[in-house]
Amino acid sequence: MTFSIFKKPFILVALGFLATTGFPRIAPAQSTAEKNDEAAVRQAGKDYLAAVERGDAKPLADFWRPEGTYTDEFGHTNRVRDLLSGESGGKIARPKTDVSNVKIRFLTPDVAVEEGDCETPSTDGAATIKGRYSALWVRQSERWKLESLRDSRLQSVADSGQLAELDVFAGQWSGEVNKLKIEVSAKWNAKKTFLRRDFKITSAGKEIFSGTQEIGWDPVSQHIRSWMFNDDGSYGDGFWSLEGNSWMVLTSRMLSDGQTSKATHIYKFSNKDTMIWKSIRGTVDGQPADDFEVVLNRIGPGNSSTKKSSK
Repeated sequence: MTFSIFKKPFILVALGFLATTGFPRIAPAQSTAEKNDEAAVRQAGKDYLAAVERGDAKPLADFWRPEGTYTDEFGHTNRVRDLLSGESGGKIARPKTDVSNVKIRFLTPDVAVEEGDCETPSTDGAATIKGRYSALWVRQSERWKLESLRDSRLQSVADSGQLAELDVFAGQWSGEVNKLKIEVSAKWNAKKTFLRRDFKITSAGKEIFSGTQEIGWDPVSQHIRSWMFNDDGSYGDGFWSLEGNSWMVLTSRMLSDGQTSKATHIYKFSNKDTMIWKSIRGTVDGQPADDFEVVLNRIGPGNSSTKKSSK
């Protein structure tokens, strides 16, 4: 299951990367035209930051070219104007992002690349996430606009041993939302390389949905990743990251009718026996889907790696 865009991840963390108070010169000697162009890009960054801080989606969209794209740290690429148009009430929230080591180089007189380091708070503010970004600015009708923005994280899970952090999910869980009962059973395989989670949703005692999710270390993406297969024929995957005290999962799913669904899932534990599960920024073929939140309570133990290793 999955976290859509404007989270830290998704776009707004990266959006904040672009605004800087000053850009270094790209050459020891610049012509007057080059200096003016650099000053114009610098001003575009300042104006963009001001728009982000105001939190208005419509003015932000005007900083992007129509087909401008954002690529998050997991390689998911989306058209920015589609993401911004899906914001409820046209308002967005922006985490404070600090940038450093910013460099700008001109590929042509009308195309500039901005690169730098960045730090942003995690979703719950309990940790700082470090990364890098690369932005492509294009001059259009005498204005500098964004063509693309790519975000990458410097700190990621080092190896499959970090899967032990997922041990808190092991066990039997149950909760209700919108008159639906949700049951989740999670347990490790024998070598603790995959955590299997079985989902079941019932309404008035009748099962209406079930699925299985396998969570493990993906050596290709160098992230914790999940793969999900559901009884309705849909399937999908998700990329997991632990941000402070919350797990965030960016997911995508192919529905049985061929439509694509995306969402951002957040799991937070108020204590070891209470899990708050949120799904936000969901879309189906680009159209907004409803958010939901459910509290799951532990009703039974799992074969946790912690318990097994202590024997």
